[in-house]
Amino acid sequence: MNYYRQQKNILWIDRWSKYIWLAYVQQNTKITFPIWYILNDKMTYFNIADLIARYNIKTIVIWRPRTQKDVQEKIQEFIKSLNYIIEHDEIKIETINEDYTSVQSWEIMSNFKKNAAEDTISAMLILERWKDSKWESIDESK
Repeated sequence: MNYYRQQKNILWIDRWSKYIWLAYVQQNTKITFPIWYILNDKMTYFNIADLIARYNIKTIVIWRPRTQKDVQEKIQEFIKSLNYIIEHDEIKIETINEDYTSVQSWEIMSNFKKNAAEDTISAMLILERWKDSKWESIDESK
């Protein structure tokens, strides 16, 4: 088994009605890599299962807004469905607040028109925020 396959990675998922935006990070690093997106269609769970295997995913982080109850319910249904494809793997699912990352990504991409690149940057920012909170808790425990 090569080094890449031994690394345990974290998959970030931003689920929307038409697209699902994705990024990943290795557990022992802070560098986030965009995967881009997949269509939210009948192949969604097959595509996610493929990504889980391909990137050796051990944690899935899903954005969830604080205030939009209807979106929160859809995210919970999505998580419940994900559990069916990961039930035999040792994969954790965590959620994170997503509020305001579009504003941050716009600042980063201020020279570009709003498009898929902005959402990809948002995905990276959310995953980095989650990862930083984990690093802080590790540092505090020392």
